[in-house]
Amino acid sequence: MKKYSLLPMLLFIAIVLVTGCQKEGEIVKAADEAYTPVKVLPVKTGTIREEAVFTGQIQPIKEVSIMGKYSGEIAQTYFTVGNNVSKGDVLFTFDERDMRHNVEALESQVNSAQAAVNSANLNVDMASGSQEKNQRIQMESSLNSAKITYDNAKTNYENTKALYEDSIVSKIEFDGVEQAYLQAKNAYESLEESYTLLTDKQIPEGVSLAKNQLEQAFASRDALAIQYNNAKETLADLNVISPIDGTIATKNIETGEIYNSSFPAYTVIDMDTVFVTIHVTDQLMNTIHLDDQVYVSIKTLSDKEYRGSVYEISPVPNQTNFTYPVKVKIDNAHHQIKPGMFAEVQVIKNEAKDVLVVNRNDLELSEGNWFAYVVKDDTVQVIPVQLGLDNGKEVEVIEGLEPGQLLIVSGREYVDHQEKVTIIE
Repeated sequence: MKKYSLLPMLLFIAIVLVTGCQKEGEIVKAADEAYTPVKVLPVKTGTIREEAVFTGQIQPIKEVSIMGKYSGEIAQTYFTVGNNVSKGDVLFTFDERDMRHNVEALESQVNSAQAAVNSANLNVDMASGSQEKNQRIQMESSLNSAKITYDNAKTNYENTKALYEDSIVSKIEFDGVEQAYLQAKNAYESLEESYTLLTDKQIPEGVSLAKNQLEQAFASRDALAIQYNNAKETLADLNVISPIDGTIATKNIETGEIYNSSFPAYTVIDMDTVFVTIHVTDQLMNTIHLDDQVYVSIKTLSDKEYRGSVYEISPVPNQTNFTYPVKVKIDNAHHQIKPGMFAEVQVIKNEAKDVLVVNRNDLELSEGNWFAYVVKDDTVQVIPVQLGLDNGKEVEVIEGLEPGQLLIVSGREYVDHQEKVTIIE
């Protein structure tokens, strides 16, 4: 591994040119002290990670489209895009005049419907209670009277008939008694049929009719009550509030315009936490788990590295590219990260902590072996090293180096083992 460096010779020539007016002994001395300059860094312990890098676009953890339940004129709006709101804050209100009139009209109709229910209920009570009893009493009284008249007429008829057959009474007298008997019989039978009709049909039908009318009154009142309650709820909903803490992302209404409830009036997003969706190949899928810590960098912001965690892993692949969507959430309490920014997510495949970590470019690969150039007592020592974890930029040194050793990081190509060097800043 012997190297031939031009640097010492160049330094020597430069010294000769600069000190040409000095004595020869002084020139020789300067040349002897002109060792190859190198830069060094102490070997330190640290953490090295082997990562898989993914990109994705930042999105808010919550995004709520807020729609009014009522179509009408906007009386007032209270927030605009970029404002922060708390859960329960009123975002906008409707003009309540028309709705209040509607509520009052429906309240009056409900009261009238309730009066109809009360009247129908009274009719049912009468049809199945006192009214039914009175009808029965009256009919039973008439029927009893007719029965007595009929029984008397029948007795008189039977007695007169016997006398007539014995020629004791005349035919005219017998015919008169017979006629009275037949009239009493017809009257009694007619009342008996009426009583049967009343008790078996008319009273039940009357009760049934009254109950049907009561049911209709209830249905009419209940339908109006539903409209009334809905109108009251709508009146309460004329003040439209934010359901979450967040920031106004969009505002689609202005005071005085007529709002149609078919589109969102506001959109509120929660930026205290944001997330990014990455798409993981099947080779890495089983190495990622819920709550795994990841590292997120957003180049448009700064070189700062954010911590994130896996909170959702899809068990099925995307049918477009057959990768698995994985969601990573990032704390964003200061709202520095904005939705729409592009992020790099570093998923840790392997990690080693408290190990010797050096830059891969600060080592030399020769014939399949790795070597480190360190300086001790201003003398180069070429040391074979064994490497562990390698992420392509940094490597773990598992054998050959110790913490604190001075590793040459610049000028290594100009020196060799046991060569004297000058350490420069």
